[in-house]
Amino acid sequence: MRETTKSILVKGVMAMEQSILEAFERAIGQVVTDFQGQPDRYWNERDLHWSLFHYLRQEGAVPEDYPTQLIRAEFPTIKTYDGERPARGHYDLVVLDPTTYFSDSVQNLSPSDSWAKSLPLMKVLIAVEVKLWLAKPQSGRAEWDIQKLTDPDNNIGHPYFLNFVDLPFGRPYARNYYEDLRQWFATQAKASPYIRILYVPSRESIQQNPNDNWVSPHRPRD
Repeated sequence: MRETTKSILVKGVMAMEQSILEAFERAIGQVVTDFQGQPDRYWNERDLHWSLFHYLRQEGAVPEDYPTQLIRAEFPTIKTYDGERPARGHYDLVVLDPTTYFSDSVQNLSPSDSWAKSLPLMKVLIAVEVKLWLAKPQSGRAEWDIQKLTDPDNNIGHPYFLNFVDLPFGRPYARNYYEDLRQWFATQAKASPYIRILYVPSRESIQQNPNDNWVSPHRPRD
């Protein structure tokens, strides 16, 4: 039986999505290599953002004519969260779904249109939060980052939480903190199986598995 036009288009979209995901994970791998090779180059999380953006652009798998079409920084969540002043959260970096972004409904939007009007029209294919854990352990965890990535109202296709840990591993407190935090992330991954959590120490020799810095396996949504 001949394939219908719709089924051919669906397969094409799925192939493009898979290609972007594979390119994205290769870009992450390059950042990991750089971080473990020269961790002192990364002074703050923004340095990691730029590095990831650079390698993702080098991959050339994201079909955009300009650098600020599909790959976006500080992109807002669909959901508005309660607080003293209710507001949207923001992701460190996203890759928008090309099919929805290049649709007429999105391309015909005006710059003055509100997020409430435009966000439901665009699917976020990949959303990323990046955290750099430095010499003095932070007092908090990362619940807010995980909430933004896993909240079903935000309709994220593939959520990624990338953690880079640069602690003085020669000191017992740092090693213990590293192990405790990894276990906490493993618990979060079990609670939210679709999130992809990376946990990378600056010293490669202390990794549990030298070939794998992912806390959880890749489980694509149905």
